[in-house]
Amino acid sequence: MKLRGDIPTDLPAGMRMELARRHAQMTQADMAAAIQLAPLSINRYERGLRAPKAHVLMAWAAVTGVDLTWLETGEVPSPGGDGTSVVVRHQGLEPRTRWFGVWAGSYLVGAA
Repeated sequence: MKLRGDIPTDLPAGMRMELARRHAQMTQADMAAAIQLAPLSINRYERGLRAPKAHVLMAWAAVTGVDLTWLETGEVPSPGGDGTSVVVRHQGLEPRTRWFGVWAGSYLVGAA
């Protein structure tokens, strides 16, 4: 898994969407109601069975507070918007294997 600081940068789009939703402490039903989609659509986006359109990603980012660029591409944007890379450093005491409130180990292939 590739990281920029503590932010994963090589996750599939569906997994980024799920991480963003969990970061906002929302269920799939909560997300469906917030962006006015069927819960089944939320499930399909997160499982990678369906690609979200731009308006869905924009709504998802707005509701969860996660950066749209990261949600769309997996790239961490620069804070100044000038395209320069950013190094995100671990600031807290929680383990480095945790992002957006979800344990990374549960998403690794072969992890129990």
